[in-house]
Amino acid sequence: MVIFVHHLPGRGRTAARAVKYELRVYKGKKLLLKKTGIKKRSWKATKALPLNTRLTWRVRAYNPRGKGAWSKSRAFTVVPLSSAKAITAFSFQRLAPPLAGVIDQTAHTVRLTVPYGTDLSALVATYTTTGASVKVGATTQTSGVTANDFRNPVTYTVTAANGTTQAYVVSVAVAPNPAKAITAFSFQGLAPPVIGVIDQGAHTIALTVPYGTDRSALVATYITTGASVKVGSTTQTSGVTANDFTSPVTYTVTAADGTTQAYVVTTLAIGDAYGGGIVAYILQPGDPGYVAGQTHGLIAATADQTGAGATDGIQWATTEFWNASVPGATGTALGTGAANTNAIIAQNGAGTDYAAGLARAYTGGGYSDWYLPSKDELDKLYQNRVAIGGFHTASGDKPYYWSSSQSADSANVAWIQYFDVGSQDGILNKSNTFRVRAVRAF
Repeated sequence: MVIFVHHLPGRGRTAARAVKYELRVYKGKKLLLKKTGIKKRSWKATKALPLNTRLTWRVRAYNPRGKGAWSKSRAFTVVPLSSAKAITAFSFQRLAPPLAGVIDQTAHTVRLTVPYGTDLSALVATYTTTGASVKVGATTQTSGVTANDFRNPVTYTVTAANGTTQAYVVSVAVAPNPAKAITAFSFQGLAPPVIGVIDQGAHTIALTVPYGTDRSALVATYITTGASVKVGSTTQTSGVTANDFTSPVTYTVTAADGTTQAYVVTTLAIGDAYGGGIVAYILQPGDPGYVAGQTHGLIAATADQTGAGATDGIQWATTEFWNASVPGATGTALGTGAANTNAIIAQNGAGTDYAAGLARAYTGGGYSDWYLPSKDELDKLYQNRVAIGGFHTASGDKPYYWSSSQSADSANVAWIQYFDVGSQDGILNKSNTFRVRAVRAF
């Protein structure tokens, strides 16, 4: 048994300038321990003494002149050192949120599951223990400070005050990947390949395919962070599985952790109903406003804004501005029609008795951004007139449509398109009454 006796008295009844001490321990009147020649004021005894028994000790000091008087007896009891050596709590407090372990005190194990992506190579454990010290291998541990590599199970050895030990095996698992996104989607079998536009907020994918594409059995090539993908009950294989895209198709991505995310895939082609009208044109590489990987184009109103009669039409400008130039309304390229329309309305006012005003007043589909197409935009409507539908194309049915492009050479004329023969003419006076088909961009 190891005991410690501290602060041996050196004054009072002890010898002045003591150089050594003598210690005696008694059980009742029985002398159990005698030690002479103690030169320090604390001493560690290794002799086993009775446990849980009332004992007494006294001490006296010696100096060169002799020995001093005995001190008063002091009572004490020797208690056994604790054998407690449990880990009672274990956590990773530095994770967000902190993560507590599950302790099995029978098997002496600790188990934790950390979020996917957690770096296990240097995690710091915070723990409580009833033991005197804790080690991993030969390294003494400090709760909340010492880092360890948990990529494999780690053994914490707890040493009790009495020197006995208990090992706890700490196992850390990483939660399955919760990722379930589609990050790329295309129809590589089309020429050229069609790349989908993915909205990760709305979980939608939009693709525009060429006019006339058979969408009943298209094969999608995609990239996903999930573990599997299904359409309905059919497991999908990227670049292999065909689906009918004539209507929106829902792709359900399942993550490794079992959670799911649905993506609705919609295909667009010229002639499709979309955005309050009919898809009239899809921007191609080289077109103004084309952005690789994004879907942009023109939507045409479902019918003319000037009526169905053989003589229906409307003037390009109001009477007072027939011969007036409109600053900023000479754009002819794709993407200039809206600016032309704004410039014309700024000059002619907000009425509907002229072409641009009538186009802007159209609210098909609940949209208010319709405009009179530019010269080149109007030509795209002509090229796709069959898919769009509703145009007057017979020579006796006034097949002439206004553009918003004023002639750059003369203030009183603007460009039109003949929908019977397809040619364009830039010498028609603004006082003429021709047809209007509004468009909007998407």
